[in-house]
Amino acid sequence: MAKPSSPSPRSPLYVYGLCLSPDQPLDLPPGIEGQISLVSVGDLAAFVETDIDLEVIQADHPRLLTAVLSHDRVLCHLFQQAPLLPLRFGTQFPALEYLEAYLSQEQATYQAKFADLADRAEYQIKLIPTDLSPPPLPEGLKGRDYFLAKKQSLQALTEAQQQQQEERQGLIQAIAAAYGNSVVDDGNPETKVYLLLSRSQQDALAQALTQWQAQAPHWQIHLSAPLPPYHFV
Repeated sequence: MAKPSSPSPRSPLYVYGLCLSPDQPLDLPPGIEGQISLVSVGDLAAFVETDIDLEVIQADHPRLLTAVLSHDRVLCHLFQQAPLLPLRFGTQFPALEYLEAYLSQEQATYQAKFADLADRAEYQIKLIPTDLSPPPLPEGLKGRDYFLAKKQSLQALTEAQQQQQEERQGLIQAIAAAYGNSVVDDGNPETKVYLLLSRSQQDALAQALTQWQAQAPHWQIHLSAPLPPYHFV
């Protein structure tokens, strides 16, 4: 278990997220480039790393991608040990005194957020469309018969695509009706739906997704492990 060290008072601090000051030491993982430490003020604490040059990282695409993945890795590791509020990639304070002042000023605000989150976690539901292609044409068709079969094949594909979109909309509506507040990331081609739920609801959600999967044969549905509440802070 890594022991948290005290950041230099004049070093810029990269901040991963916040937690309530822990009663027991936490297992702090390696960060983007160095070791993580914990800065506590009152009942609030921040997970930080020093000496990260964000401008240099952001100018190097492979290095930037690695840093973003490391940011998420750190948060997921810490979230297994204690409730936390994740901060966006790139959050930084110019020196320790600024972070300590911020933690002091925002005690009540963040304690209320922690009380609201309680034992809840974020769950990602990923909707992946199945590949659609027109039905194969019978062999040996010529002339009018070929063009008629081609038209029917394209019509069948269009109907399948329409059915696929109707299934997608039905899934999103069913999830919202069952679990209330949700965040939809309408990507292409995947769609992601984020929910903030108590961990005790995870099994019921998995069962519901099995039922919805049967009603949406043109989609693959995947449920993530419990995640920090990225979309609900």
